[in-house]
Amino acid sequence: MPVYRCPTCGRYVTAPEHCGRRCIYLMSDEQREALSRLMSALLRHIPHEAGLVLDEEGFVELEELVRAIRERWRNRDRYRWVTEDHIRAIVELDPRGRFEIRNGKIRATYGHSIKIDTAYPEDREVKILYHGTARENIPSILRQGIIRGRRLYVHLTTNIDVAKEIARRHSKNIAVLVIDAECLRKHGHRIYRASPVIYLTDYVPPQCIRQVIS
Repeated sequence: MPVYRCPTCGRYVTAPEHCGRRCIYLMSDEQREALSRLMSALLRHIPHEAGLVLDEEGFVELEELVRAIRERWRNRDRYRWVTEDHIRAIVELDPRGRFEIRNGKIRATYGHSIKIDTAYPEDREVKILYHGTARENIPSILRQGIIRGRRLYVHLTTNIDVAKEIARRHSKNIAVLVIDAECLRKHGHRIYRASPVIYLTDYVPPQCIRQVIS
């Protein structure tokens, strides 16, 4: 959906009217998706490709990220329109809490393949977690479990719709794995909460996969 900013309350919204007034148009759905993907890539995996230097916690100045996207990214001609307003809108509207802005700096909250020093709170209460994937991956996952690959953690969620959404980014033919969180803890795999719906662990052994659903 397109993104707007309400001139009355200042909130970023996906409806053309808010607070009884016509909102200010910011970007199309296609622009929002493209910018969100680029932000994830730069803040999680390839900051160096746009001349970004993240601090030990993965933060970079918000204005520096905008400058990198507009001036140094290899496809910068596609992103000349980007401002801090667009970045803030994506952060505020993201349902999975993928980004955090603090004291004028921004970072990806999880999903990194580069090493950062972030202490996530450990979760000891959640019982069931979900992991979305391409259906073709199911046989190997049931043999060897869910491995983190090049990322620092395996990503899980408490929301089955989020699991499906993540899986659809990689395949049209998807499946969702139901994970027993108590089983993970029993086998020594700690669970960390990265956002309101995203949880992290180092590995999911096959015996902790309880069900495969569409």
